[in-house]
Formats: sequence, C-alpha cells, structure tokens
Amino acid sequence: MRYLVVFVLSLPFFVSPAFAQTPTNPDNPSDGCGLPPQGVIVASVTYTLNRDCTQTGALEIHTASTPNVTLTINGMGHTIYNTSYLSSNGTRYGYNFLVVDDEGKDTIQNLDTTASPNIKVNIKNVTFNGSDWDFDRHLYHKTRIKSGTGSWILAEGALTMENVTFTNGDGSWLRIKGTAKLENVLFKDSWVWNWGFDPVVKGILHVANTGSVTLNNAVFRDSARTVIKIDKGGSLSASGCLSFIRVWSYKVHHSGIRSSMGAWSDSSTGPCGDIEIGNRDRAVVPYTLPMLDCGLPSGGTIEGTVVYSLSQDCECINTVNIADDASVTINGNGKRIVGCSGGSAGFRIGNARLTINNANLDGVRIHNYGGRLTLGKSTIANASKPIINYGWAYFHDSIFQENRATSRGLGKVYLGRSLHFGMGRALFQDNVFSNNMPADDEIEAYTHGTGSAIFLCGDNILEGLPEDEDAVALAMFIAENGGNVRFFCPETVEVSGPPAASKECLPETIEPPERMTMGAIGVIFFLQKCPAVIEIWEVLPNSQGKFALKVSQNDVEAVREGIVACSSNGRAAVRVGLTEPVRQKIAHSQAYQAVSPRKARDILISLGPNVEGKVIHIVTDNVLDGQVLGTVDTRSEEPPCQGASLASLLAAAAPPQSTAIPFAAPVAPQAAREDGSIVHVVRSGDTVWQIGIAYDVHPHKIISLNNLQQLSSRGSYIFPGQELLIRPAE
Repeated sequence: MRYLVVFVLSLPFFVSPAFAQTPTNPDNPSDGCGLPPQGVIVASVTYTLNRDCTQTGALEIHTASTPNVTLTINGMGHTIYNTSYLSSNGTRYGYNFLVVDDEGKDTIQNLDTTASPNIKVNIKNVTFNGSDWDFDRHLYHKTRIKSGTGSWILAEGALTMENVTFTNGDGSWLRIKGTAKLENVLFKDSWVWNWGFDPVVKGILHVANTGSVTLNNAVFRDSARTVIKIDKGGSLSASGCLSFIRVWSYKVHHSGIRSSMGAWSDSSTGPCGDIEIGNRDRAVVPYTLPMLDCGLPSGGTIEGTVVYSLSQDCECINTVNIADDASVTINGNGKRIVGCSGGSAGFRIGNARLTINNANLDGVRIHNYGGRLTLGKSTIANASKPIINYGWAYFHDSIFQENRATSRGLGKVYLGRSLHFGMGRALFQDNVFSNNMPADDEIEAYTHGTGSAIFLCGDNILEGLPEDEDAVALAMFIAENGGNVRFFCPETVEVSGPPAASKECLPETIEPPERMTMGAIGVIFFLQKCPAVIEIWEVLPNSQGKFALKVSQNDVEAVREGIVACSSNGRAAVRVGLTEPVRQKIAHSQAYQAVSPRKARDILISLGPNVEGKVIHIVTDNVLDGQVLGTVDTRSEEPPCQGASLASLLAAAAPPQSTAIPFAAPVAPQAAREDGSIVHVVRSGDTVWQIGIAYDVHPHKIISLNNLQQLSSRGSYIFPGQELLIRPAE
C-alpha cells in the first residue's frame, strides 16, 4: 500500500530577492506603504515610502550570514510606527525597527560583537515613532539571561542618517556598535528607564564600546534621564549646532565625567536656532508652562534660573521637572503646596538645583537624580517616602510629619542611594520628625550604597522619645551596604536662603558675616557689603588671627583671567580662573560644571600651605559670595602666589593689622530667680543648642517649654533680648 505524505510548508508564494518574507504591509495588502512590515533582508535593497508605515516586527540584517548588504530607506517625509510585542510574556515588549547584528533578533539584548564594516544602512527623510511602547525590560532566552535593554535601531556596520526625527520612545533609540553619521536629527519626547553612571545604564542615543558616532546639527528635546551614553572604548563627536531643550537628568555621559566611559568631543557652534531639524520639525517650538493661581507651575519642565514667590496656597501640583542646568528657587512665604492625588505629584531634579524656603509641602514627593536639593524652614507632610535622593541634599530647620514608608525598614522620610551617581548624601540640621508612620518602625531616614551618607548636626529631634534617650539619632537614621551616618556638620555646608528680589546690589546689613573655616589654616569671611567683600584671616597657634587679605567684587571685576590679589606672604590668594592643578582635581566633581556651558567664570580662593604642605582652595561661581562649586586640596611647599598682578590694589589699601578673629563666646548660665525658676536672656550669638549645653538641659525641652515648635521661632531664630524659660518655678 502506498501512502501519500503531504508536507504543508508555511512559506510565501512570492519572495523578494532582497527579503526573506512577503513585503506586504498589513494596513494595505494591495500595494503596501513601500516598506516590509518585518523580516530578514538578504540582499541590497532600496525602499521608498509612499505613505506612513506600521511595522509588526523588526527588520533584520544578519551580518554573520549576509556580510555585504546596503539598505536604503527614503521616508519621503512619512512616519514609521512599530506595534510589535511578545504575547508570550503577557506584557508588551517592543521589538526593534531595525537590527543590524551578527545574530539578528537574538541579540536585541545588545551583546557586543565585532563590527561589520561591509554592511551599510542609509536612512533619510523619515520619522520613527515608538508610540511610547515599553521595551526596556529583562528578556530571557532559554536558560541565558541577557542584558535586557533593547534598542529601536541596533546597528553594526556603517549607518548614515539625514533629516530624521525620533519621537515617543521608551528606551534607547539608537545603539551604535559600528560607525554612524547623524546629520540634522531630532530626538524628542523620549526617555530611557534607567539613569546614572553604572555600566548597565543606557542612553537615548547610546554608543557601544565598539561604536563611533558623529553628530552634525542635532536637537534633544523634552527627554528624560540619560540622553547620551558613551561606553568605554566608544566615541562621539559633535559639530554644527547642538541643543538640549527641556531635558532633565544628565545630558551626556562621557570620559569627562567618569574615566570608565568613552570619549566625547564637542566642537559644536552653539544651540540650534529656529531652524528646520529632523523630518520637517522645528528645532525650537512654543512652550508655556501651565501655571497655578499661586504663581507655581502645575506641571511640565522648568528651564533656566527662576525664582517663584508664592502669593497663596498651591492646590494640585502634578509632576514638575527641573531641566538640566536649571536653578529653581521657591520662596513659599508660609503657603501650602498640595500634590494632586495619584502618587506622582512633586519635583524631579536632574543635573540641576532646587531650593525651597518656608513652604508647607502636603502630599508632595521630591526625587533628586544627581542634582542639588536644599529645603529649609519648611514642613514635609502626608507623603509616601517624600524624599528620594541620588544626589546632594540639605535639610535644615524643617518639620517632617505624618509621612509614610513604602516598605517597612527603608525610611519613612528619606531614602538616599549612591547606586547610580556615587552620591546619595544629605545633611540634616535642626529638624523635627513627628508622627511619621508606621509608628513602631523607628527608622526615619535610610541610606544605602557605598559613598552614600547622612550627616547629622545641630538639633535633630524625634518627638516622642524620652529626654535621656542617648540613641536618638541612631533610632532615627540607618545606613547599610557601604552607607554611613556621621554626627557632625561639614565645614563647607552650603546654606541656601532666599535669593535677592533683584540682581541689584543690596545695601550692607547688620547681620554678621558668613564664616567658613579652612581646616587649621585660616578663616574666610563673606561680608554682607555692597558690592561683596571677602576677608581672609590666618589662624595662629594661640587661636588668634592675623588679617591677611581683603578683596572686593570691584577688584574681581577689574581683571579677566589671572590673579586679583595676594597677601604679603603669598599664603592667601584670590584669583579669577583656576590653576591647572585645581582644575584637574575638581573636573570630576558632581557640583562643578565647566565655565563655558554655564556662561560664567570661576573665582578661586586659596590659603596655605600648612605644616603638612597642604594648600586649601575654594571654587565659587561668578562672585565672591556666590555658589560654592567645590573645595580642593593640593600639596605644595610653595604658597598659592607671590605678589599681586594688580599691585595698585594692595598699594591703595591700608596695611594689614593684627587682631583677634571674632569667635562667638560660649553661653554663660544665668542664676535662678527667687521662685526657683531659671530664665535665660538671649545674647547675640546664642543658639538653643548652646543654651542647652550651658544649663545641661536637652534643647528639645527648651523648645517645648517656650513653645518654639513653630518654624518662625525655632532654634536658630531666637533673638537677642528674648527670655527663654529653662526651668519652671518650684
């Protein structure tokens, strides 16, 4: 008996010579859009789009089996969408638009291999629209776990792009493993799910360790977290115009930031003006922040240097991003900032600065991704883990109350991590923690990761603990896995108060000068004069001081680069610009940014050397009393300078006079009254902490007895002549 065996093969009847499956687009089976919906390209081919396209999978070039292929796509101004997903995972995982790799799809997870120079891909006049599909997740291939970060276009070989727009992407738009020339390109409305400096971090534009990219006229707009990442071994150069518009978190990760990264060469001519960029887009588009009646944005991205002064309570704030390089100050004037329901209300800080003064935050979270956060004289209430810090943060004279932990044991108020930026550091000074939940979990703040730290100083109070509880701070804060808690105030703490209402010089006030010690070498006073004046004093072994140098802002304005003035012995110096040793050491500081991008100049204040041959330097931004960008120590037997480049400055000044440095005297306890009570009359320079030491009374008891819990009259804001009850009458 004979059997007829029929094998039914699932093959197309017509196979394109350049393609391994039918090129028909499912949206228009009769004629297609001019681009196959998916499949493997096996020969050189040119596709010209006649309308918008919708891909159902990835186009692939397997370089291992097809070493010589040229793919050309002319979009003719149209858009390519992608709707692919892995139904077996139960979640949509977007595939790529294009994969050029030795194994094709199996290396969507971006395993690096040898580049394929004989593969050429030319793409122009097209928009790639990811429709916000989420594809950056861990994918499993049999028993091997791969890196899990895909790319919309993964390219070995040589890639050229001209007049191309990338929009609505969730992950790496381009991951270049070969060479790429990108001309007139726009990346907009996209983000990558991770951020920071770790090797696993990917960028919206990602240069692999075998990749080399050149940009000519490029705009990155309304994008989040890591915009460009260059792996060690890779390189990227920029020419023509280059703009980063409303991006937050870090723009470019390269060897200038970390030695473990690749090379970044920027010879761009400046930001792109109002020109056509990408696929018929504009480089600059109208953008207006939605504003609340209180004078604060209800959401969106804040750019530049902005000061908000609240006129009334702010009801329903959504997510507000602080753009890269921005500096935002909110003077709350005692008003409330209330978050909208839904859990996403609050502020996100990238490589930027946010300062909040005298505000009552209710249901608002602050996420600091590597920037600087200062919060003072404020309340933080009714939020779920309100502060998450991957950068630098300073909290002073504030109340944290009725906040909640997202999980037990990880901090009810604060979570600091160094996992992505090597920071996660915060200073808590003179704060009160009240009724944060759960009540039986005493951990108020938590720090995690090598390099993360919490500094405690002044009078941090955890309400509800007995007076004689010696482990107050230990009950409030915990550090794990390399993090640490330290019980002192760093000498270079930056205290950010409300900025001036205008840029005009303010008249001299009666407030004492700001004092900054420099180890055991000397003291710097920033005087509240108009214009700013700085005095440098050397500290002598008997704790007396010797006046060394006085320089005004007018003196600084008189020169460009070079020394402004030096002390007669050369041990104190004020310069405009950095010396090369200081520049090399501060270049990798997270607080420091090169002069050119911020359109400013550095002022260097130096003092030394000490007996160990150490010279201490302070770098400030723009003016003598400006933002402290960092401190640097160098070792040298020579003083910072010899003589002044502007001798007339010193010749016109009065000769230095030896005098004592004005240190604040300790608090002297005052005698009990006839009824047994003790009342302390506040003198100039007194603090609640010092008064508590003088009378051997816990400062929190002084605050409670005198009803000082309100922010307007807490600890540091007592005033001379005020009477404080230390002990009630017997």
